Amino acid sequence: MTSGQVTGFLKSSGSIIRANSQTADIFIDGKLVGQGEVSGINIKRNECITVQVSEVGYITQIKEFCKKKGMPSMEKTEYIAMPVDDSFEASDRSDYANNDIVINPKEKNINTSWLNAIRLITNYFDALEVNDNDVRYLRTAWVVNVFGNFTIRSRLIFRLTNENPLEYRFKLVSERARGEASPREDEKFKAWDRVLKRYNPLIEEVQSRL
Repeated sequence: MTSGQVTGFLKSSGSIIRANSQTADIFIDGKLVGQGEVSGINIKRNECITVQVSEVGYITQIKEFCKKKGMPSMEKTEYIAMPVDDSFEASDRSDYANNDIVINPKEKNINTSWLNAIRLITNYFDALEVNDNDVRYLRTAWVVNVFGNFTIRSRLIFRLTNENPLEYRFKLVSERARGEASPREDEKFKAWDRVLKRYNPLIEEVQSRL
């Protein structure tokens, strides 16, 4: 769907909504009506409409326009600018996010391979929340990064899953919450299918060096 007119709201003349991206989805009262630009918008007397402009990589903008006294009216052309989502810019979409990755280490001695893993992981995560050498289970503390409208928390889980043949699994947990949030506020965070770019080398090193 590209720029155009909205049936039901529109006449041959009317206001224009224009986004700062030609591929941004424009919704009126929850209905997708176009991308980038929509023209011919007319609001009935004493009524309001809710406009939402969304695109991946940007912060969604929602505005209300009315034809009521004392309420925000719509200009002939309404330009709606979506700020860039900084968390999107600082991350990459990754199939590794929140999924177990199997590692068959080159070093077959369990003590040595475990120590090598700890050394590698602590290059990227300073604090270990759990490090059980008996069962070979490691979980880092959350690392929190705030990007304006979102808070990202990341941690790594590394565990022994088989001794013969030797097998480990690691999982890079990546979650996002709206606004500022404490890493302890679990209810605010949801699994995120992206990984902060700072951890890309870690994924490569775990797979190639262990």
